[in-house]
Amino acid sequence: MPTRRCRVLISGASVAGPVLAYWLQRFGFSPTVVERTPELRLGGGGHAVDLFGPAVTLMEWMGTLPEIEANRTRTRLISLVRPGRPPVEAAAEGLAEGVSSKHIEIMRGDLAKIIYELARENVEYVFDDSVATLQQSGTEVQVTFERNAPRTFELVVGADGLHSTTRRLVFGDEHEYLRFLGGYLAVFTVPTT
Repeated sequence: MPTRRCRVLISGASVAGPVLAYWLQRFGFSPTVVERTPELRLGGGGHAVDLFGPAVTLMEWMGTLPEIEANRTRTRLISLVRPGRPPVEAAAEGLAEGVSSKHIEIMRGDLAKIIYELARENVEYVFDDSVATLQQSGTEVQVTFERNAPRTFELVVGADGLHSTTRRLVFGDEHEYLRFLGGYLAVFTVPTT
């Protein structure tokens, strides 16, 4: 009698969720990725993602490295602007040298598209929905969704970002454990004129 494949729900279809889904399906699991947006967030949207050392090696193992290198950003200069003080400028490549000999910067949307295309035939994707409740019972988790019928999984993984719904359902309101560190960060691209 064939063994049923372990069902894994991954909440979030940006980068971490599809990478995990790719590897899970390669090793015999049955992954489902649920994403609250109606479709994959493609294009150059979002911020740049820096892939260092092990992440570059992982992309190589997945066979996506040539496509990722072809879509890399061409950032040359990074400026830290501080009110009332002179800006600090550094060559982008110089910043990575002390971290890793392997470094690729790519826009989040481009990276998400490459990874999604790699495994979408073998991974179930559910768009325009999100996890509503989680209830663990023995070795299973009963999951209700905002739009679709309830389902049961053996494992649920939250890969749904900074203000994660999955994290809130498991650990409670993030305001209970988050603390403001006293700074803000804004990232944007400007023409090289």
